[in-house]
Amino acid sequence: MTAATTNPAPTTVAGVMAKAFEGVFAHAFSRGEDDIRGAGTPFFHASESAWGLNRGVAARYASRSVPARSLDEWFEASRLPRKKDLFTALCVNASTLSRMRPEAPLEPGVTERLLRQSDLLVRAAEVFGDQGPTWMTKPHPLLDGKTPIEFATNEYGGEKVRSILNAIEHGGVV
Repeated sequence: MTAATTNPAPTTVAGVMAKAFEGVFAHAFSRGEDDIRGAGTPFFHASESAWGLNRGVAARYASRSVPARSLDEWFEASRLPRKKDLFTALCVNASTLSRMRPEAPLEPGVTERLLRQSDLLVRAAEVFGDQGPTWMTKPHPLLDGKTPIEFATNEYGGEKVRSILNAIEHGGVV
């Protein structure tokens, strides 16, 4: 079963974004033992109500390196308003990155943050539509005045951002 037959065609902003991130990861892991093209299990899947990161697939790839070129592709897929937001989201130094060759591998921690932030951006797009990426870059009082993308640079911050998005969508309490 391939990604094309597993998921319906994306018809929402979140679905289009999930497919764009899927392409980034497929391109990043398209060589050697990391080749996911034939694996058949997509990084993102659609349920009846939402798009979400396939945690099993993410766990397999989170400790592997992506090439530096993947960050430009990810930034385009993310729809983030500023390149500065990419560096914040992934905890990467812009000047160091500018000196790297496109095929140079990044530390595996960057891959894990790419996956987490991709999942949260898709979730924000489900809640806010086209404004999801912008919401992720605005300071939030429940995040100590930090932006959601800045707060979500680790697993625990990501869970807090997810709970805020869920509460906004469903009218619950954080």
